[in-house]
Amino acid sequence: MTPFVTIDRIVAYSTLGVVQAGKLQVQDRTSFDRALARFPDGIVVVDINTSSPTALKSRRQEKGFHAMIAPWAKGEGYRVDDLKRDLLLEIFGEREHVNHITGVVSMVLREPHTSTLTRQQYSELIERTLEIAADCSYILEAPDEYRERRQREAKSSTERGLQLPRGGNHVDVT
Repeated sequence: MTPFVTIDRIVAYSTLGVVQAGKLQVQDRTSFDRALARFPDGIVVVDINTSSPTALKSRRQEKGFHAMIAPWAKGEGYRVDDLKRDLLLEIFGEREHVNHITGVVSMVLREPHTSTLTRQQYSELIERTLEIAADCSYILEAPDEYRERRQREAKSSTERGLQLPRGGNHVDVT
């Protein structure tokens, strides 16, 4: 279960479940119901993903992570790739690598590429990045908080007679 929480309410929630005979059975119904109670009333989007938690990351996770760290990198004068590498080192650590040609032992990233992370690892990367940034006195906007803010802005625009937004609140049930 992965709730993304703003101050007093959840803006996104993920949990494991099983579909049997056309019915969804969530892994921990009590926690699921408790999380749903923290959503504001209104239309929601429910995503059901049939991949396992060990499946590779989603495109949404990838885009959200990069959009989340880009302002931090730019604000501090770092290259995004350098900050991403530093975060991968801090979160997943490193391992020894023996160069098969020279025999020299060096330390390399345990998880050198975000493209090979599982959904669960990518969730950990995003959550830990938020914590690390805060420890560095830099407050990041979590991907789901960003999406919710954009939805609020779109709703506000709609109320002023501009274009209608796509979707509403988001619940990700995986």
